[in-house]
Amino acid sequence: MTSRLSRYLSWLFLQRLLVTVFALVALLGVLDALSNADKLPAGAGFEGQMRYMWLRLPALFDRIVVFAFLLAALLTYASLIRRNELVAISAAGISVFGQMRTLIPVVFLTAVAAAFIIDTVGPPASRSLLAWLGPEALQEDAQVPEELWLSDGKFLIELKSMQAEELTGITIFERNAEGAVVAITTAETARPADGGWALSGTGQRRFDGEPPTDMTFWTSPQTPESLQLLLSPPRDLAISNLIALSEMRGSGSRPSGAYELWALNRFLLPLTAVGFLLLAVPVMQVYGRRSNADIAVAAGVAVGFFYMVVDGILKTLAENGSISPILAVALPILALFLGSMWLALEREIRK
Repeated sequence: MTSRLSRYLSWLFLQRLLVTVFALVALLGVLDALSNADKLPAGAGFEGQMRYMWLRLPALFDRIVVFAFLLAALLTYASLIRRNELVAISAAGISVFGQMRTLIPVVFLTAVAAAFIIDTVGPPASRSLLAWLGPEALQEDAQVPEELWLSDGKFLIELKSMQAEELTGITIFERNAEGAVVAITTAETARPADGGWALSGTGQRRFDGEPPTDMTFWTSPQTPESLQLLLSPPRDLAISNLIALSEMRGSGSRPSGAYELWALNRFLLPLTAVGFLLLAVPVMQVYGRRSNADIAVAAGVAVGFFYMVVDGILKTLAENGSISPILAVALPILALFLGSMWLALEREIRK
């Protein structure tokens, strides 16, 4: 009976997860396309809108997938309540913890598949958007600066933007052995060349008494591919790139902890999904009037929103280097598991 119940509940859950993901991604895709229409080039038209929406789908899926797991679990139990099946399950002697065990495998495996899809499909889509529209196409927060800072030997470099393989708005600060800035070189554009970047439209100011020099070449190991990674938001990168960038010091505008944070977040996505399942099951232990199921769903959604807000605050602090990335990722998940276990125990005692 348990295996049959597990298959039945798993099938109900997968059906509702598919519908929930489709609905959320479609809604956010339309809203995102409308709010960012000004980022498209002139004359992009309907085809450009569709291309933008298609390339944004993986990122939107990443943003909603964890919450979709919670909604799918809540809706699965709402269906059981409306058909009086939850009463039968409870009468058969299957406890709250037993119900959790029947759904944990499908939730965990589905979340692993979702993390794999995000890691393999998301980065290529983000790179295509970056090459097409520039870094501003990936910036979801208008307050986030678009400039990229690099440390390259004795140089500090500020880059305004990158379109295809051309850099624009380059400012190179040259430092002496003591770290003081002795010259500032500006360049309108830069294009990749053997061993570095060819500069054009350059000008220089010096502060060490030496005459200005015509700096037309920036010797650097940076390539268009490496700069694309540094310009992209960490959340939109693959785990392999996140790990590599977290070990790199001295380059990029973000602290290494920002890359550690999103690598951990991707790795632990299945645990977060399981945590939301453990929350949904005891919340939905409603018997009696079917209208109570709607109240339970609303309560579960409210708790989920609260979790997402707290989780977002902690991740923002970790991206800024204020707290440990491990703490920012692990603490909300731990609180979710502990709260769910307490609620499940409370439901069992009440029965």
